[in-house]
Amino acid sequence: MRTWMTAFALGLLATLTPTVQAAEGGRWIDDFDEAVKIAKAEHKDLLVDFTGSDWCGWCIKLHKEVFSHEPFYTTAEKSFVLVALDFPRDEAVKAKVPNPERNRELANLYGVQGYPTVLLMTADGEVFGQTGYQAGGPEAYIEHLNTLTTEGKASLAEVAKLVDAFQKAEGEAKIAAFTAVLEGFESREADAAGMKTLADVLKGHLTSDSKDEQGMNERVIKALLKKGQADEAVNAAAAKLDPKNEKGLLEQVLHAKFMSINDEDAAKAAVAELKSLDAMGPIKDEEAALDMYFSAAWLCSERLEMPDDAKFFAEKAKAVCPASEQRRLEFLDQILNG
Repeated sequence: MRTWMTAFALGLLATLTPTVQAAEGGRWIDDFDEAVKIAKAEHKDLLVDFTGSDWCGWCIKLHKEVFSHEPFYTTAEKSFVLVALDFPRDEAVKAKVPNPERNRELANLYGVQGYPTVLLMTADGEVFGQTGYQAGGPEAYIEHLNTLTTEGKASLAEVAKLVDAFQKAEGEAKIAAFTAVLEGFESREADAAGMKTLADVLKGHLTSDSKDEQGMNERVIKALLKKGQADEAVNAAAAKLDPKNEKGLLEQVLHAKFMSINDEDAAKAAVAELKSLDAMGPIKDEEAALDMYFSAAWLCSERLEMPDDAKFFAEKAKAVCPASEQRRLEFLDQILNG
């Protein structure tokens, strides 16, 4: 939703500052797949900068304050192959990007929501750190990267142990090992290193135990939704397990969809699903209900030209909106009185 729905409401980060070239002195590689080959050959990790070189103010600051200084390279190039994946807006700059489709594919794969996003990852594509702009210059940035690397690789090692124990276990021990994987997933932050690896194990369980004979699928689905690791297969499993939203799974699935709307078709689909969900009865999670009803009211009013639906959802949102949310209430009243 940040990438499409709120772009107009919050204002674009565009700036008239001149473009900062992503590849400082040719030391950055703009082909991710080529960089992977080099990293494997040189036994290094990857530092991947998803940037908007000609419009993103924070990207430009990061390049000017950190990536334009030799002390950054003196240390960074010892451990990382540097990759710059650019998403410019100016047509002349776009024409210089050699592989825009691959860049978009990678941004989707790694869930990039804003710029700059800097990912630290192994040559096999396993992310162990994520950051963006950090003030303080090149030396402070290197220290920040070192901390991310130390903590991230430690997390990867812990994840590897959990997964290895699960894969080697048999019988009753396998259930205990799977529970340990699930607990490890639940206890970590959504962006912690190794979360995708743990999520893959959990998704595999939904496939192997599609009849929920172990009675763990509800917990698995909720965990995946909460950490932003759901996909269409997980959503389908939720619908199968909770077709009438009695367990609150359907509303969690839809809430996640609202948080990732990025085009008009997705917006229309989410609004239609919310109407169907609302017809089933009250949404159990009031915070999720407010998020979805308010978002639907905004979409129908500002983007989809659906004034009747906008008022319908505005009424629903106002009914669960606390008095402290003055700005939301004012906007809802504008829709209702418009």
